[in-house]
Amino acid sequence: MNLRALIASALLLPACAAQRAQTSITTAPPTGLQQAEGPIGTPHPFVFQAAASDGRWVVACQAREDTNGDGKLEVLYNLHGGTRGDALLPYLFLEPGEGERLDDFLTSDPTGRYLVVVRGGSLRLLDTHTGQDTELAAPGTFPDSTAPGSALPVSFSLDGRRLLLVSGEPEQRTHATLIHLEDGRRQEVPHGPGELGEASLFPEGDWAMFGVLTEDTDGDGKLTWPQVNTSLSPRFCRGPIMSYGRYGYTGDRPDYVVAPVTGGPRFQMSDVLRPVGDSVLRRDEQGALFVENVQGQRTEWVPTSCRGAIHYVDVERKQLLVSCTAQGNALELHGATVHQPLGLSVEPPRRESLYQEPTLLYPVTPTTQADGAPALSTQSVVDLEKRTVHPIPVPGEVHYTEGTRALVVQASESDRSRRLWFFDVATGEKRELGQQEAYGLMAAGSFVYAGGLLVDMNAGQLVGQVDGELQALDTQGRVLRISSEINEILEQQQAPLGPIQWSSVSTPR
Repeated sequence: MNLRALIASALLLPACAAQRAQTSITTAPPTGLQQAEGPIGTPHPFVFQAAASDGRWVVACQAREDTNGDGKLEVLYNLHGGTRGDALLPYLFLEPGEGERLDDFLTSDPTGRYLVVVRGGSLRLLDTHTGQDTELAAPGTFPDSTAPGSALPVSFSLDGRRLLLVSGEPEQRTHATLIHLEDGRRQEVPHGPGELGEASLFPEGDWAMFGVLTEDTDGDGKLTWPQVNTSLSPRFCRGPIMSYGRYGYTGDRPDYVVAPVTGGPRFQMSDVLRPVGDSVLRRDEQGALFVENVQGQRTEWVPTSCRGAIHYVDVERKQLLVSCTAQGNALELHGATVHQPLGLSVEPPRRESLYQEPTLLYPVTPTTQADGAPALSTQSVVDLEKRTVHPIPVPGEVHYTEGTRALVVQASESDRSRRLWFFDVATGEKRELGQQEAYGLMAAGSFVYAGGLLVDMNAGQLVGQVDGELQALDTQGRVLRISSEINEILEQQQAPLGPIQWSSVSTPR
């Protein structure tokens, strides 16, 4: 699977997927929505799109005119993210009120500082810390990305310091440009032979993936970038996604290559698992895992005798967490200088995990101990820094980790209840926080929403219960939610009415 597909699948995960907030590059005084908790939007159909983790901006789509002439304002959802009824348009809210009309909203960087939008047909970068508005590409010089399954013309590094832009003048060769956001420097990143169709920056920002067309594989006498056949709705003002299907594609088959953004040799994506530092991680025919740098030098990480199945790629510490399938699925850590058994056997993953968020604790479900004795707990966490294993002290499943702390859900088959527990590996502290009455997982700063409960991870305490459908959470512990009074509307697959606003969660008595 190529990087774009991995990223796309991650973006389409249900709301229960954790959304970790990242630290901004620089600090800035509170602005707009951080200062006030006033109404966001107008009393018309409201479809939430995105919000900054610190609450400084919100993007939503609204239908404010009766565009279908039926005498009412109404937006209805289908299962695939599509809408019908009146036309939705995107709005940016930098402060409470009616917001600013946009042509399109594409994405934001992982820190929430930068927004990529379309205004007047121009692709623009908004710096919400400084207010700077920069044109990335003029009208007609960047590829359309509204079709379902199509790649965006921009991608950010995880730290928000770099942006990769795909653009090109009409009738000229499309190219990729790396933009250093701290000072605005631009450099073209060569994609090699072929016609560039898309490009994505890897999370660490040092490597890029290119999709190129080099061959007329469908035999129609021209090179045509493939279009996915899918029931997924177009990206523009997309509603909630319940399900969708993919049914192949039309057009030519692209090749995917990876290369350092500073230039250097290109590797076929089919031969690479992922970049790690200044090298790429690969597997040979005998099952050994190794890294290869741009000079072609190879360093073995996991020997053939292990035949490791990857649970987690620890890019920061340059090591892999693997199950050795040739050794009874023994769980081990391997790297250039690390070859450490962890004393557990763990079933290998159904699909190897190559692009997970950075973490200190990684949860595993042991089948046995190394000596064949039964596992000590239903789940354990691996401390990737200290390379130690810690059994979870309550029977349950780890749903979230932050630093040395974890949230564990203990499910009861007898009464179908779900109890949420807090556990700190460093101190051994544990406590029950409450019963979950909903589903979903979202994080911002030290605050985590877990199944209807808001938790302060720094304090290890329950903040309160969140009623209604959560849209966003910010680093102050405020929430954007759709009130429980309109659940009946949602069950009818009808967009709720605005406005909405940030609100605090009451502390339990």
